[in-house]
Order: sequence, then structure tokens, then C-alpha cells
Amino acid sequence: MGKMLETIGSWITAIIDYLGYMGVFLGMLLESACIPIPSELIMPFAGFLASQGKMDLVFAIAAGSFGGTIGCVVAYIIGHRYGHLLEGPLRFIFPLHEVRRAQRWLARHGDSVGFFTRLLPAIRTFISLPMGMARAPFLRFIVYSFLGTTMWCTALAYVGWILGENWVEIKTYLHYGDAFVLAACAVLVIYYLWKRKKRSRFV
Repeated sequence: MGKMLETIGSWITAIIDYLGYMGVFLGMLLESACIPIPSELIMPFAGFLASQGKMDLVFAIAAGSFGGTIGCVVAYIIGHRYGHLLEGPLRFIFPLHEVRRAQRWLARHGDSVGFFTRLLPAIRTFISLPMGMARAPFLRFIVYSFLGTTMWCTALAYVGWILGENWVEIKTYLHYGDAFVLAACAVLVIYYLWKRKKRSRFV
């Protein structure tokens, strides 16, 4: 597994190094369209290039955010039009356990999962499929996807920018990062519910 990740990482960095912002855009598009290319390598490397003056950090984040959002839309459309095939001839192509996991998240939390699942491991890659299958409101889906993807791209690119030449070390801490994101999401949800309850007292 480590060897495969290293090979994928080398391929990703070579593409981004050659294509620049377009490489970041395409990498995040594919990752969000259910092709498990790790964004945890794409955006930190872009941040590293920005720290070396080879990219602009804001433009790199924008490229990743727009690419990721378009990838979400592609996966949504596939789920909307061809979701029924996931139980048939396409069951050997997509990891159905991840799709079903995303479906459970959607059933439990509604279409707002399009925002906070962009910050969660594995689910962020596949959530757009069941959202398309469930006919989630398309406009809200795009807004939530863009906001969540932008936050994720910003965090990863900034980490790469801070780490500089040691950007690749982020792989060692991915699980800790995922745990931190989960904790942060929990805090945000609690804060939102508290604010909503507080406002309702004055209505």
C-alpha cells in the first residue's frame, strides 16, 4: 500500500509540476468525481510550489476548488441519471460499501452533507453519487459542495505552504488530520445548534 501511494504521489506531482494550475484543477476534478486520487497529495504539493514562488497560493486554491466542485457535479449527474446501474453492471467498478455509507449519511443529515462531508475521509469522494440518486436540490448542492471543497483545498494548500519541502510528510499525519477535522465539524455543528436555539428565544 505504501509503495502504491508513493507511485501515485510521484505521478500526481509530475502532472502538477508540468501542467501547473490545470494539473491542480484536473486532479481535484477527478478526485471529486469518484476517482480516488488523494487530495491530501494534490493540494499540499500545490501549496509547496506556492512557497517556492512557482504558483500563487490563492490561484492554486481556486483551481482546486473549482476543479473539485465540477467533479462533484459530474458525480451528481452520474448518480442522478445512472444511479440504478450501481446495483447492476457497475457494481464491480464503484466501491459500493462507500456509496452505501454515503447514502446513510445523506438519509441521516439531509442535503447539508454536501458541505461537511467534503471535510471527511473517503466519504468526500463518493457523497455526490447518492446525492444525485436522491435528487438533492441541485443549486444547494453546488453551493454546499463549493464551500466545503474550498475549505478543504485551503487547509491542505496552506499546510503544504507551511511545510515547504517537507510537504510530503503530511501523509504521516493524515489520520490525525482526519480526526481533527471530525472534531472541528462537531464543534461547528454544536455552535450552529446553540446559535439557532438562542435566536429562537427572541422570536
